[in-house]
Amino acid sequence: MAFTETLDTWMTRMLRVTPQVSDDNASAPAERAFGLSLAISGLRCILQYIVLPIALPLIGLAGGFSLAIVLVLDVLALTLLISSLRFFWRTRHPRRFDMLPLAGVIILLVLGSLSFDIWNVINAVRS
Repeated sequence: MAFTETLDTWMTRMLRVTPQVSDDNASAPAERAFGLSLAISGLRCILQYIVLPIALPLIGLAGGFSLAIVLVLDVLALTLLISSLRFFWRTRHPRRFDMLPLAGVIILLVLGSLSFDIWNVINAVRS
């Protein structure tokens, strides 16, 4: 029990939220935002690794265009994930600890992809 209380306190500080009393009907927007952020992360992966490397060369567009699309999707997915986590912690949602591991893994993957994409942009500008 002490671990979850410590984690709860730590996440509250890290997300910079003030806990409030949870309303059961208020959790739907957070769950929608969390689901949307997962869908955008999945769309980003499909676009980045399947569609864009095949479709853009076929229609004659350069790779820089696809990189811009992926960067925007990365930032959007991170924003939605963090805002949904903030909502879960602010409302003290009963399933907030269930969402945390999945959100953490996805945030790490998207941050890794975002840093790699930024590295590619920097190398493209240098060339």
